Amino acid sequence: MNKRKIFLIITAFILTSIIAGSLGAVAVLAAWPFTDVFPGDSFYNDVHWMDSNGITTGCTATQYCPWSNVNRAQMAVFLHREAGVLVAAGVHVTRDGANNPVVEDWFNNVNAVAPTISGGAGEYNINIGFATTGRFVMCAVDTNYVDTRDALCTTSTPGGNTVRVRIYDISVGGQAPAEFWVMVYGQ
Repeated sequence: MNKRKIFLIITAFILTSIIAGSLGAVAVLAAWPFTDVFPGDSFYNDVHWMDSNGITTGCTATQYCPWSNVNRAQMAVFLHREAGVLVAAGVHVTRDGANNPVVEDWFNNVNAVAPTISGGAGEYNINIGFATTGRFVMCAVDTNYVDTRDALCTTSTPGGNTVRVRIYDISVGGQAPAEFWVMVYGQ
């Protein structure tokens, strides 16, 4: 092969790469709604995440207006939308007259299914109505019920729709009944 053919092949390869790369960039830019936020901006990933999760819509259909001030009403909308995206569910467990666990208050931003609870004596299973895989779960002991104020709670997600809660009371020296909150985070 002579040098001229090699030069033409390399040039064709380079031009093809440039054109293909440009078309790919055009496709990416066409899907991105904001003409005033660019991939090189330090806040690009954050704005992209907020847009992808339905938290922001920008100040117009094509602009985000990254340097504009946010008023209180706009901040309320952002926080409300974020809570719907990030907080999947919450459950408040109290006790009835026979000392049995009862779901007193709850919310479910995933599918609005009411949670159910089983167990007792410091170990509870809560069916939250949606898969717990890939979600962050935490609990807090409600100090209105625990007199000693030194109870701890732990959570685990054994699979399916279940959140397992264990309450350990240091003063009792083992598991003990309690009232508690469980929060499930994630989409």
